[in-house]
Amino acid sequence: MPRRIAAGLFLVPFCVVFLFAQDSTRVPRFAPLDPIPEIVSFFAPFFFPKLFNDVQSLRLYIQGEQFSEFRRTYGDARSLDAIFYKAVRLSWNNIYEALFISLIATLDHRTVGIDLPIIGPILWFPLTSEFPEEFQHRVTALPDHIYHDSPSGPAGDRDKLQHFFGSAFVTYISERTEQAEAMGAFIEVWEERIVVDGALDDRDMRANRQGQLFGAALLQGGPTRPSRFLDIEFSTAQQTKRISDSLEVMR
Repeated sequence: MPRRIAAGLFLVPFCVVFLFAQDSTRVPRFAPLDPIPEIVSFFAPFFFPKLFNDVQSLRLYIQGEQFSEFRRTYGDARSLDAIFYKAVRLSWNNIYEALFISLIATLDHRTVGIDLPIIGPILWFPLTSEFPEEFQHRVTALPDHIYHDSPSGPAGDRDKLQHFFGSAFVTYISERTEQAEAMGAFIEVWEERIVVDGALDDRDMRANRQGQLFGAALLQGGPTRPSRFLDIEFSTAQQTKRISDSLEVMR
């Protein structure tokens, strides 16, 4: 556990037409991961130039034709498997880094604004160093219809990817779903209160919970895929109670 926390916390400060052509019943096959020595894998996140390069490489992969073809062939839900698999390979099989760069490469906002009562929006924080054109190209390429009930608009549910991978990352470095649950609830509640255009969203909380389960499964050490957790449903009552319980723990 100390080793996991040390490696994970090192990343925290740096811490978002197809439907008719897809065949969601097909299961993609990925090539075996390279046999990276454990000591090399462990230190992968500590090499900052490599970490930044891995984020950029994953962003470029998402924008590329190979990923676009994967989406058309296997569907948006299973496209999360391709993103994570690519992240693991880039990260020398280091799951901490793989989850982290998956989170950064799927962010769908360039900035976040703080909206204070009476005063209004006063602070805007950048979430990416991408140029506007690069950002728009990547965001447009993100999987957006990952659920059976995803909105039909062009944005769909692409903002849920950052919730999913973010919760999985927190779960993995803390080795407990409770921390991810509490952080997710805290972010959702305060997003509604002070973030420009923020709202408390049950669908965000669903993605958070699914990401927690994915992170917990990764802790078991076996191979698993993000898409396997996207069909797990949670009732509104369950999610409301979890938010309440999580905020109570944080008081």
